[in-house]
Amino acid sequence: MKWSDDALTASRSVAFARSVGIVAVISIFSFSSPPSPACALNTPEEINTVRVYKKMSAATVLITSAYASSHHVNQDLGKGIGSGVLIDDQGLIATNAHVVQGAAKLTVTLHDGARLPAELIGSDMVSDVALLRVAVQKGKYPHAHLGNSDKLEVGQKVIAIGHPFGLGYAMSTGIISGFGKLWETKQEVFQDRIIQTTTPINPGNSGGPLVDSDDRVIGLNTAILMGAQNIGFAIPINTVKTVMGELQASGRIIRPWLGVKGKFVTEELRTLIALPIVDGLMVQDVEEGSPAAKIGLQAGELDVAIEGEPWVLGGDILVSVDGQDVKSVGQYTKVLQGLKADQTIELRVFRDGDYRTVSAKLGERPTPPLPQQRAKTDVPPLIPQVLPYSQF
Repeated sequence: MKWSDDALTASRSVAFARSVGIVAVISIFSFSSPPSPACALNTPEEINTVRVYKKMSAATVLITSAYASSHHVNQDLGKGIGSGVLIDDQGLIATNAHVVQGAAKLTVTLHDGARLPAELIGSDMVSDVALLRVAVQKGKYPHAHLGNSDKLEVGQKVIAIGHPFGLGYAMSTGIISGFGKLWETKQEVFQDRIIQTTTPINPGNSGGPLVDSDDRVIGLNTAILMGAQNIGFAIPINTVKTVMGELQASGRIIRPWLGVKGKFVTEELRTLIALPIVDGLMVQDVEEGSPAAKIGLQAGELDVAIEGEPWVLGGDILVSVDGQDVKSVGQYTKVLQGLKADQTIELRVFRDGDYRTVSAKLGERPTPPLPQQRAKTDVPPLIPQVLPYSQF
């Protein structure tokens, strides 16, 4: 059979259209099919971050704190939420003291959904560290490995794991942006070397682990800075280790107490103020009934502002303790760490242009009073940007 030119042309057009259609269908399937799961993680860093999260989330817990109403008519329980981290294979949990402070009942939810009542072993509001225990079968749940916070570096990547707003397990990432010294917070005193991080911290993250890229806990997330963005703080894990040891031994932390609050004299102050001033801790307040009050240490009475910073002038200046200078933050911290409650010490004080030496027997720092009522959602403490006082 002989094809006409028109028929041949039409046949070729149909064949071409079919071939194009087949190619189009193949292209559609080729480009519209979802990528394989292996393609979702493109870099070694992503792969490691997912690995760290999967491992550490299994050791992170949700803590629910119930608080009895302070009013006899309203008997409902307020509730707070926070996080914690398993630190051994027998149910020992580290968290923040402000997560469990004043709670009538504590409940821990483990990674597999098990809900267990928790026993409070001890709590220390000064360091904001608390220790809980839940009854679990030994070795049933994985626990975290603790790192060394003294070896951290600014710029190091960190991961926060917890239960923000109680919405379930979640992680956020950031870097260590610095190390700070925070005083006069709602918890009274913080560590002298607290971790500052860009990792977002939200209600429910408090007490959860801050982790490095080797899945080691290097801190407990604890606070955020008022008025700032992505400036959070974590308690160094080495501090947590020390506090946990004392809480396990006695259920509380015994700290020395002199009963003064003050600020370290600066060069600007010495330059601008026409008063006899030396380097040291200028006493701004003396606590009633404290060892400092008993030996007659005097606080200042002249309120001034220097370059926007408040000062109270005219008080004693503490220069040394037992012959060791306390003229800077570093010296003060080192000396304070070596003192104990009930210890008798010698203080060298500058007053009215003269030096004098007095003896004082240190007391035990009183425990901060518990609040009568708690908010229903645990919010990380808001740290004010002006943190003026050192406390002894």
